[in-house]
Amino acid sequence: MKKNKLVALILAALFVLMTLAACAPTATSDPTDAPEATDAPEATDAPDATDVPEQSDSEGKVYRTYLTAEATTLNRQDNVDTYPDTPMSYCSSYLYRTYPTEDGKGYQYIPDLAAELPIQMDEEGYVWQIKLREEACWHNGEPINADTWMYTFRMYLDPILANKMAGMFSEYILNGYEYFMQGTSNTVAWEDVGIKKIDDYTLEITFADTKTQFSACTPFNGADVSPVYEPLYEAGMNESRTETAYGSTLDNWMGCGPYYFDTWTYNSIHIYKKNPNYWLADLFNYDTVEVRIIPEMNARVELWEQGMLDSLTPDANTLEIYLDDSRLVSYPSLSVYHIDINCKNPTNPISGSVAYRKAMYHAIDRETLAQYIFGHMTPSGVYVNELAGIESENHETYRESSYGKAVTDMVESWGPYGYSPEMALDYLKQAYAECNVSEDTVITIKFAVDETDSAWKACAEFFQQEFPKIFNNMVQVEIVTYAGMSATDFKSTGDDKWDFSPNDWTRGASRIYPHQCFYYYLSSYGGSPNNYFDEEFEAQFAVCETPEIKNDYEKLLPEVQKLEEIYLEKVIQIPVVQVINYELFSERIQLPVSTYIPGFGWGFIYGDIVE
Repeated sequence: MKKNKLVALILAALFVLMTLAACAPTATSDPTDAPEATDAPEATDAPDATDVPEQSDSEGKVYRTYLTAEATTLNRQDNVDTYPDTPMSYCSSYLYRTYPTEDGKGYQYIPDLAAELPIQMDEEGYVWQIKLREEACWHNGEPINADTWMYTFRMYLDPILANKMAGMFSEYILNGYEYFMQGTSNTVAWEDVGIKKIDDYTLEITFADTKTQFSACTPFNGADVSPVYEPLYEAGMNESRTETAYGSTLDNWMGCGPYYFDTWTYNSIHIYKKNPNYWLADLFNYDTVEVRIIPEMNARVELWEQGMLDSLTPDANTLEIYLDDSRLVSYPSLSVYHIDINCKNPTNPISGSVAYRKAMYHAIDRETLAQYIFGHMTPSGVYVNELAGIESENHETYRESSYGKAVTDMVESWGPYGYSPEMALDYLKQAYAECNVSEDTVITIKFAVDETDSAWKACAEFFQQEFPKIFNNMVQVEIVTYAGMSATDFKSTGDDKWDFSPNDWTRGASRIYPHQCFYYYLSSYGGSPNNYFDEEFEAQFAVCETPEIKNDYEKLLPEVQKLEEIYLEKVIQIPVVQVINYELFSERIQLPVSTYIPGFGWGFIYGDIVE
């Protein structure tokens, strides 16, 4: 579409002067069902190992990486941020770990704190026993046994603690969700929850639905289901038992993983050292792992150029520099960057109107944002991501199916990726009329954004320029910045604080069940990042969840189409761009897989340093 010269000038002035930062790939740890391990879709091959200068014997093999923000706690049970996943993956353990298949093109589960894969105890696949590894122990040498896990799961699902990550896990366990959601009613006893101790080294799990051996492992892989150390968990508990300080410092946390925490200099660096007593030590090659906390892209680039990082996720501006670099790889993402819309802002008189939501959807110039801000991403007026359904039996994604294409065609009929200034203005006037607001009233959209996120700040500044033109000066944009907290935490400070909030939540289960990408935006999800819910949308999600639909991909696809159409009609949120991940790997790092594997990634933790 031909751009106005004024827009081009504004963009040039705005974007060239800024350091733009697209979000780094998110390492999600969703406890979701998965089918048998499958080959990944085609992606750029990982770099071959090449010779580099030898490291000193005293230093050993050092892997150097980074986080864009600090892990505020090592208690992943109560933290929705993904930053703790890195230290937890190295310094803690799970019942089952993901591990590459022999051909390096898929992944499998291997026992970690478990002694073997789950054992099916009934004909249908509801009841499974997990034998525990008898040599497993904490870093202080104390044993990890069935009592450890019974305490861990009871605290995780405790209805008074109300841990933020527990709602998702609870749904997989018989009576788990009912127990977790009961609050103080005491209507569901812990003894009724499908987690039992059989003996000191055997657990029995009764799931809410049937499982295969593979999918029975999945809920027990991830930082949120790492064991917790009871003495320190209890020592950190407040008097009302509504929260614990467990994991806020190294003094009140205990690890049990292939590495131990040697140093935690807050907002600076983590250093992990290899644990020689770990039962799977031979799978891990680094002697030391250094994780720097580097919020600013310029600082990351400088360290990369100095050889102090073994990987780098470039932002839009940085990517241009490295497009022809042989060390650059690309791979698809489960993420569609989107904007949550507040429907309860008392300072916005039309915030509750669906017509207002439609106006905002059609006012987003996704092509411009993708090109000038996010750089080498794909504009998207739809939300179901490009990998959704990739692990179905025939590997056909929802977007490739006739049903997904029909929704895309509908969006394109409105304008490029749904962008239509004319429709946006018409819907805004409808919202004014529905809410009895005079058209000479100016609505202020509060765009809440993390002050370190320059890409979304640039989007907000672009909207400041464009919205008054699209909406005949009936709408203006105010940028509200925050720092040191997640977007969800910021929004919880008050409905009057925001109207727009950028987000990028992903759902691993969508690789199998495309509708699952909407999971976090249901009223049933306790940690939902939005406050807008729709009964028709939730009813259709429930249709997709029925076993006869969910487990038959050909039946599921048309139901997902209906769900996505409702999503767009009600504007549950505003999709903006489909994320394509780009990453630079140093020549000294040797990866365990030949291609990016959805659900597993590149397997950095099992990598090696070429001597």
